Amino acid sequence: MTRRKVNFFVKLEPVLEILRAAVWSGYIAGERPISVMLIADQESAKTEALKYFYGTKSLAYLSDLTSRGLNPYKSDIVNGKVRHLVLMDLVRLVSHGRGTSERTLQTLAALMEEGESKVSDGGGLSDWGEFPKVGALMGITTDYFKARAGHWRKTGFLTRFIPVSYSYTASTVREIHNNIALGRGFSNPQPEILPDFATAVTLRDEYAMMLKMHGELLGEKMKTHGFRYHRVLRALAKCSARIDGRGAVKLCDIKKVQEWSRFFTLDRIEL
Repeated sequence: MTRRKVNFFVKLEPVLEILRAAVWSGYIAGERPISVMLIADQESAKTEALKYFYGTKSLAYLSDLTSRGLNPYKSDIVNGKVRHLVLMDLVRLVSHGRGTSERTLQTLAALMEEGESKVSDGGGLSDWGEFPKVGALMGITTDYFKARAGHWRKTGFLTRFIPVSYSYTASTVREIHNNIALGRGFSNPQPEILPDFATAVTLRDEYAMMLKMHGELLGEKMKTHGFRYHRVLRALAKCSARIDGRGAVKLCDIKKVQEWSRFFTLDRIEL
């Protein structure tokens, strides 16, 4: 299996590569599905980047969501058919009444990290079984994110996903305008062809130590212990190997993950 060239989104190749690896994380044995939040200004192709993988069998696309609205997907999440929720408009989700949006985010937070169990509320009893987990792929504007980052840090939601924060340089803006002038639009969706079952990918001790040190550095920068970053980096390295059809991580995968990790803080990377 070879890496697919991505040349129809101006300068967004690394963002699409990160999303692609996250999609594959649902099929790496022993790893949790990785969650990603794209953080960029309006008109930065966040939604189009998410839509690029439409049709992939493990993804459920949603324009809006509440905690009770997850129930129709419960069976598919529990049996592993759905391994990522793609939230097309996170602003709609957080714009519900405070109680509704908070409950939705906390339910998502549980599913994204430790897994959900039984829930008993006004709507009755909902049994999720043995703590199933699901990833979330999301997008939000920079200003909207900044307005909520402090609260999300306090509730723990901020550490449930890797932030992928970027902005456009003036030259990129001009290049996009040139593409529009030539009548060029976004590419049609390209579904990922995924395996039927999760596959084990081995990671040598020396590479594991490199990822450990990098996870610690990211944790210091984000003012956390860095445990989740460490786990995510390991999973991404395995995803990179698996995408290339390998069952073992190589140094090239470590370098790729280190390159991606530039985006994993709240600093905006210029494209």
